[in-house]
Amino acid sequence: MPTKRQTEIKAGLSQRGSNAQIADAGEQRVLARQVDMPPGHQGTSHSHTWYQLMYASEGVLNVEVSGQTMVVPPQRAVWLPPECVHRTYTPHGAKFRSLYFRPDQAGDLGHSCKVFSITNLTRELILAVVERCDIDTQWRQQDFNLLTVLLDQLSAQPQDPLSLLMPQDPRLDTLVETLQISPENDLSMQQWASKLGVSSRTLTRIFLSETGMGFREWRQRLRLLHSLTLLEKGKPVTQVALDVGYTSPSAFAHAFQQCFDCSPREYFR
Repeated sequence: MPTKRQTEIKAGLSQRGSNAQIADAGEQRVLARQVDMPPGHQGTSHSHTWYQLMYASEGVLNVEVSGQTMVVPPQRAVWLPPECVHRTYTPHGAKFRSLYFRPDQAGDLGHSCKVFSITNLTRELILAVVERCDIDTQWRQQDFNLLTVLLDQLSAQPQDPLSLLMPQDPRLDTLVETLQISPENDLSMQQWASKLGVSSRTLTRIFLSETGMGFREWRQRLRLLHSLTLLEKGKPVTQVALDVGYTSPSAFAHAFQQCFDCSPREYFR
């Protein structure tokens, strides 16, 4: 009969660092990592040699990758290809649950970063595979069947508009940092141009070339992504609308519907 210490070791495999697991993976096809991240957690930039499915069963993840920020509530997950440099930030904490797939096992899901919609079935499959990875025993055929169903379900999920490219021009650093902290900031493009010492035409050109959006559209997307964190915490829609810079709940609800194809109240159901 195993000792209590041996049981603890077997039950905590997925709490090991992901790259440490990958280094010792041998013939394993999938690995897992689970950790409860505290409020304000900021990870360091890193990458993996395996594909990664990054998920939070509770809380909202902010994932920075390839010059863009992805906001990931429990109804979504991020897919990252090998060698993709990224880092995570959890403003209010999150139950981080992540899976890592050997490169020859999951290439069909694509070689680019993307955000997947996660159904109730897919969520349960993710959690079941993570739990299975916490057991240091030989996988059985039924375990591999579970993994196959998960990959099939992921390949059928639509992508989501939960990412936002960040301007990289250093002249815009103050603008970007300010709006990330205070999305309700309502300075116009002309006012920002004056504040930054550039022309409105230059500001417009930078946003279009580096984000594919105009300033107003970019700021609206930033506000809507920020609102997901507040809504997931259970804040009233009216308060969220004001906190992210909208003058009325109806204006916020309309913009939210246009972006996410559902109302703020429906999003987390």
